[in-house]
Amino acid sequence: MAFHTWKFGVFLALVLAMFWLVAKQRNRRTAVLLCASYFFYGSWELWFLNLIVFSTILDYHCGRWIAGAPNPKAKKRALYLSLIANLGLLSYFKYSKWGVELLQPVLGDGELTQSAYGLAWTDMVPVGISFYTFQTLSYTVDIYRGRLKPARNFWDFALFVAFFPQLVAGPIVRAVTFLKQLEIQPRFSRERLHDGLYRIGTGLVKKALLADILSQFLVDPIYAAPDEYTALAHGLAMVGFTFQIYFDFSGYSDIAIGTARLFGFDLDENFMAPYRSTSVSEFWRRWHISLSTWVRDYVFYPLSSARDKEWRVSLNIMITMIIIGLWHGASGLWLLYGTMQGVVVCAERAMERRRRAARRRISRPVKALAWCLTFSFVVLSCLFIRADSLDHIATLFTDFGPSTEIAIWGYVALAVSFFTHFQPDRLEAWLKRGVLALPTPALGMLLGLVIGIMMAVMSHSTAFIYFQF
Repeated sequence: MAFHTWKFGVFLALVLAMFWLVAKQRNRRTAVLLCASYFFYGSWELWFLNLIVFSTILDYHCGRWIAGAPNPKAKKRALYLSLIANLGLLSYFKYSKWGVELLQPVLGDGELTQSAYGLAWTDMVPVGISFYTFQTLSYTVDIYRGRLKPARNFWDFALFVAFFPQLVAGPIVRAVTFLKQLEIQPRFSRERLHDGLYRIGTGLVKKALLADILSQFLVDPIYAAPDEYTALAHGLAMVGFTFQIYFDFSGYSDIAIGTARLFGFDLDENFMAPYRSTSVSEFWRRWHISLSTWVRDYVFYPLSSARDKEWRVSLNIMITMIIIGLWHGASGLWLLYGTMQGVVVCAERAMERRRRAARRRISRPVKALAWCLTFSFVVLSCLFIRADSLDHIATLFTDFGPSTEIAIWGYVALAVSFFTHFQPDRLEAWLKRGVLALPTPALGMLLGLVIGIMMAVMSHSTAFIYFQF
């Protein structure tokens, strides 16, 4: 039940109606959202529910054991149980097949099947497992660190894990910010309604009218048959995919944030115009913010100390970025992607230390050059996300063909994408204020128009890219 389908629209309308009927009764509104969330997740594959319920039960009790443990050793045992069980499940479903494939030359040349080497797996990775696993882990770690008290009851924690707007593709939510919102009685307001609808509409436009059109008319045809297109077309496809994945993922985040606001919840922003960055380090502070801050807080900081030498800091950065790469997927391309990010971030750190030591100021031409280099690196690194193999990447630089025409809609979507992302902040704020100031019926009609246009071009609509992670 993807966000950009009529089924989700009907589902959302029904859940909103039931929720606001019982909004003043805390336990009932929690029950409505939890049942809706389990229904939503089970609509993908019913057996997925077994995994999320298992993780919920495990980490709820681990959190209580950590909080009530009589000594530090007992706290660590409960924490280790949570870490091993959650990361074990994630590794089994997401990385076991890749691991056996890597070991196959050592284990033997027999056919790799589900029963090979006594290991069974499924090719279907449970939707959202990387997201809710990181959420539940942050819960137990924060309790262990003394930054969070256990959830008031099991049902509150279950809703934190399964809250459907952000369940399958984020943003990754922290218990410390979500659980306290359950204590606040939601109040229906015109401002919150308009803001939620605006974010949902924005997300639908990004997904259906930008990302999917880029995919249909520019990116997919060229990646499928690179030898039929010119070098210029290849370059446009590379840039096109960079915008496609941004509008696809940020569109999902917008819909998730807008939907949550309709229920009285505030989720953190997940993107902040990442392609305006003048360094790769800045890019990761603007892209998938909930993941990059999670890895910073729960991987990089624990590995680091104020007394670390520079080589140790660089090592920790490399570990962090490789984890970010492998979090997305189990493949050599994702490993290379994370490694590339780490190498560049380490190099930037070294250059920044030298610049500060020399007390050199950054001029506008240097900033422009830095942006150009950063954007070029992001575009090239996105090849490791979109391509099937290193050989596929090589074809994009070597296999050129005749001047096959690119559909006009590919050019239009790319131009609109570029303008939308780099438009002046004042213009964006002005447009938002104008939309939010509309009467509610007019705003509803505008959203209906967006949905109508979206349905008209849905013939090539694809699943959100980050569902696979």
